[in-house]
Amino acid sequence: MSLSTTPDSEVDALDTEIAELRQLLDRLDGLTHQARTRLRRIEQHRNGVDARWIDRSR
Repeated sequence: MSLSTTPDSEVDALDTEIAELRQLLDRLDGLTHQARTRLRRIEQHRNGVDARWIDRSR
């Protein structure tokens, strides 16, 4: 079934699903960034970098 023959309710449902998936992916991106930042900070500390020199705002 092509998009032009899809009933409006199905199009709305697809739009809603797409929006929800985009939100989930954005959240995952944010969590991945946080995890990588924390991991980098821990690795730097483990490798002898003084914790006071690690920028926590990133």
